[in-house]
Amino acid sequence: MVRIFENIIMDCERDTLSNDKSLEFPLITCGLSQKSSVTASSIDDDGFVYCVQRGFYTHSGRIILPQEFKVYWTGVHENIYPYLEFVTALLLIDMKPSAITKRLVFE
Repeated sequence: MVRIFENIIMDCERDTLSNDKSLEFPLITCGLSQKSSVTASSIDDDGFVYCVQRGFYTHSGRIILPQEFKVYWTGVHENIYPYLEFVTALLLIDMKPSAITKRLVFE
């Protein structure tokens, strides 16, 4: 679970809310289920498609609407959750999806 600004990013497969104070912040869940706020709609050797299933607001108040975009990586990656959380954090600090697709490559 990561708290960034006024949001909590949570791996819905592993994390649990530890206290009632967490409920004061907007929650963005990451996982591979239809219930998650963000997910990977496809995963392959060169990356994954990051999918916003439920919109959320960035730190500046801009809304991130449901959408999909490609995130690239090199090598073998078995655990998708840290990548989903990191990309979500980048969106929360107002990085545009086009910048993530063009400039970010996980190694």
